[in-house]
Formats: sequence, structure tokens, C-alpha cells
Amino acid sequence: MSVMDANLNKAWKSTFKIIFGRELGGIDGYQEWLGAYLPKKAKRKSYVSDKEVAVAMDSFSENARFVSADEVAQNKEYGLEINQIKDIDSIILALKEKCEYAGNRHLGKSAFVESSDIVIDSQYVRNSSNVEESRYVESSFMIRKGSKYIFGCGALGDGEFLVRVVDSYGQKRTFESSIIGESSDCYFCHNVLGCHDMIFCFGQRNRSHCIGNTQLPKERYQALKAKILGEVADILEREKRFPSLSELVPTTGPSANLGLALPTEKETQDMAVIEKGFSSTYNLLLRKVPTGINDYAEWLSRRTVYVQRVKTPFGTETYIPENMPVLKDFPRSRVVTGREAIELGKRGIKGELVGLESIAMALGDIAFFTPELREGDNSNLIGFPHAYYIVNGYRGYDSVHAKDIAISSFALNSKYAYGCHRVLESEFSIKCYNSQYLNRCFELDSCNKCADSYFCHNSEALSECMFCFNLKGRRHCIGNTQLDKNKYASIKNAILGQIAEELDRKKSLGLSIFNIG
Repeated sequence: MSVMDANLNKAWKSTFKIIFGRELGGIDGYQEWLGAYLPKKAKRKSYVSDKEVAVAMDSFSENARFVSADEVAQNKEYGLEINQIKDIDSIILALKEKCEYAGNRHLGKSAFVESSDIVIDSQYVRNSSNVEESRYVESSFMIRKGSKYIFGCGALGDGEFLVRVVDSYGQKRTFESSIIGESSDCYFCHNVLGCHDMIFCFGQRNRSHCIGNTQLPKERYQALKAKILGEVADILEREKRFPSLSELVPTTGPSANLGLALPTEKETQDMAVIEKGFSSTYNLLLRKVPTGINDYAEWLSRRTVYVQRVKTPFGTETYIPENMPVLKDFPRSRVVTGREAIELGKRGIKGELVGLESIAMALGDIAFFTPELREGDNSNLIGFPHAYYIVNGYRGYDSVHAKDIAISSFALNSKYAYGCHRVLESEFSIKCYNSQYLNRCFELDSCNKCADSYFCHNSEALSECMFCFNLKGRRHCIGNTQLDKNKYASIKNAILGQIAEELDRKKSLGLSIFNIG
């Protein structure tokens, strides 16, 4: 057994002993179940060595050329001639046999990493993507802020001893839960914050020792917990999987006699501010004034977590992230708003709590799901269900400390981001992905500290560059080819004119950073 296998297996056994009170065998056999919540990620072959290359997003052309990060020729000069960079078509034709997409990117102080991409300062990571400053991570995505012992999880920070937990922060010792934070010792929970010792709970805040939303004396809770977890552990050990919370809950809607009637809460919504921010950014990048943002919504939403309006059982509306693991699987007949979820959380399971089977049978009384979590000082949110200190957010998902964000997902400490997915500390960006510290950029993927650049991949510290791959510290380059400042400006103007013309005509763009190759 390799060092990686031995250490991850040891971490797995420790995690299950902490969560369930006993080990449930090695990690082999559980891996398919653990990987069920992963977004679709690519596995390609290096055209140089034929080694497997893990790539964080499965958005690339089937014919694209890939290399492993350790095979990348940094700052490779493509040496394109002037007649090869006169317009977009000639550039794409010239790049097809030259550009290289990179995967298996393990950066900083990372060690013992396998089948993973975009791993930064982390150790013992396997079959995962976008992992930062974390340890012992298996089959997980977007894990950060010192998390450790993480298995089959996603979109979380500062977590410890978690199995199949998605969308959380500051969570400890938890199994099969979602939209949960600053809590501990939780099992089969959803929309729970500031709690500890919770099993099958929904829409709870600052409570403890609850099963089925019902608070129990500590001794009674501990006895029933031991029984329930013992039953779950037996099934896991035998089957190497356990149903998700969504699978345990009835797909039929609630009974009609719930009598839920909340007073209408009117939010101030100003679409004009959203339009102004998008128009300014679009004009800044493409030197053209767009029509309304909704005209471009289909194009902007590609490769993001896009939210879709749904009706709740109570006649209200909320927004489900269509392609977000776990959340996309909520039974539509049981999706409610955040306010409704808290009110419904006051209902407990009827009848005596005796064990796993009886509780699962009664979940129809209490199980409601919400994609909404709005914390902090937010304002002017329109179709933006998951926000933390957001100003002017439109049809986006899970952004933190951001301003003027639309049709984007996981924008952190950023502003004026449109059609982006996982951009950090960036501003004035359109269609950028897995990048940080961008300023005035369009169609960048996996880039860092770049400005005024377009269609670049796996590059750093670029300024005024276009169609560049695996380049660092350069200025006035097109297709990894150095140009005179004036020549660069002339070609850039022509290319932006082409892009703006197609967008004006189609409200969409066929070209992206993912299909150049």
C-alpha cells in the first residue's frame, strides 16, 4: 500500500470512528458512493506522456490537447506570424496545434496528491478539485480554510471530520447534511446553523439534542442517537453506501392542512442598478453598449451554477441551483423559501421516536428543503438565494462579500462579475473561471493576477494579453507571441470588434477559453 493510500485509509477509519463510534472497514468499496456528489470533472490523457490528467471542469473540447502541470513548458513562445493573428479565425487556426491545456495542478506546499486539479497548499488529496489549505480530502470539491478529514463533500470551509456534507462552514463531525454551519455532531440535517447534537433536523437555529426537530433530554437523546447510528453503521458496513437525505424523504408534497401563512415581506429590488453594472463592465471590456442582461442570460449562465425559479407548495417563489450537487436533487414538492423553512422547523415528528425506520417513515411531516441562506448585511438581491454580505446580486449563487454580481456562482470578495464561476478578489470580469486577482478580464480560466486580458488559460501576471496559455509575467502578447505595443493595440481593437459584433447579433458567443483547442 502506498503512503497516500495508507494515510487516507487511516484518516477514513478515524473519521468513521469519531462519527459512528466504530470503524467500518477501509475506504475501498466506499469510493463510488463518496464520489456521487462531485460535479462532473474531466479526466484526459497527456498528449506528451499519455499519463492521466485530472481537470477541475469538464468543459473542454474533446479534441483539446492536455498536459500534466509537471509537463508544462512555461512561457513557451508560439512564434505566430502577423498574418496568423489578424483576426479570431486565423488565431484559432494557428493555435490548434500549439496550445496546451494544463491539469493535475498542485501548487504551493502541496504533497501526496492524486487524480486532483487545482490543489493549493494541501496534503493527502485524492479525486478532488479546488482544494486549498486542507488535509485528508477524498472525492470532494471546493474545500478550503484549513479543513481536514473530508470525504465526499463540497463547497465548505473550516470543516473537520465530515462525510457527504455540502455547503457548510465551521462544521465538525457531521454526516449527510447540507446548508449547515457553525454546528457539530449533526446527522441527516438540512438548513441548520449554530446547533449541536442534531439528527434528522430541518430549519433549525441555535438548538441542541434534537431528533426530528424535537428536543429531547440529553440522556434520552444519547440513547436514541446510539441506536440510530448503530443501525446506519450496520447498513453502511454491509452495503458500502447509504441513501442520501433527498432519497429518504417522500417525493410527494406536504399535506394541505399545514396552515402556513407568513406575512408578506417586501424587499427593495432595483433592476436598473443591475443593468447599469453589467452595461458598464461590458462596455469597459468590449467597447460596446449591450442590451439588457437577460438577453445574454443563456450565454452568461454556461459553466456556472445557474438558478431556476420554482414555485413552493405555499404559492411563493424561490430559486434552485440547477447544477449544484445535492441541492439540485431536492424534491421539488418540498422546496420552500428560507422564511418558510424556519417556520416549518417549528414542527416536530408526530408519535414516539423509536429508531431509524420509524423516524424515516415520519419524515414527510418535517422534511422541507430550501436553497436560501442569506446572512450578513445584504441588499438588492434579485433571484439570489444564497448570499453573505452581497450588494446588488442578480440570479447568482453562493457569493461572499461581493458587489454587483449577476449570473455568477461562488464569487468571493469580488465585484462587477458576470457569467463567472469561482472568482476571488476580482473585478470587472465576464466569463472567468477558477481564477483570482483579475481586473478587466474576459474568458480567463485558472489565472492569477491578470489584467486587461482575454481568452487566457493557466497564466499569471499577464497584462494586455490575448489567447495565451501557460504564460507568466508578460505584456502585449497574442497567442504566446510578443508584439509591439501599437501592433497589439491594433489587433486587439479588431478582435474586440468581432466579439462585440457576434454578441450584438446572437446575444451569445460560440468561442470560449474552453474550445480554442
